[in-house]
Amino acid sequence: MSRTATVDERGRLTIPREIREAHGDRYRIVALDDRVELIPLGEDPIEGFRTAVGDAFDEPSIAAIKREARDAAREDAIEDGTDD
Repeated sequence: MSRTATVDERGRLTIPREIREAHGDRYRIVALDDRVELIPLGEDPIEGFRTAVGDAFDEPSIAAIKREARDAAREDAIEDGTDD
């Protein structure tokens, strides 16, 4: 389904009823280099976003990346302290 919508003078965009009925009333707005996408948010908004962006979330979590960085910094600090 493809529809055209226009932003009004207050910056509001009305999503056509047929699309709202098919996909719901909550959307994540994603601005990409060449377009803007509306991603429907279901009961679990994170899962909907993961589905929309594909394997972008298959990498380590932010928490895992932070933990690895802290561990590496701690090891560097210990090594620097034993060089004296």
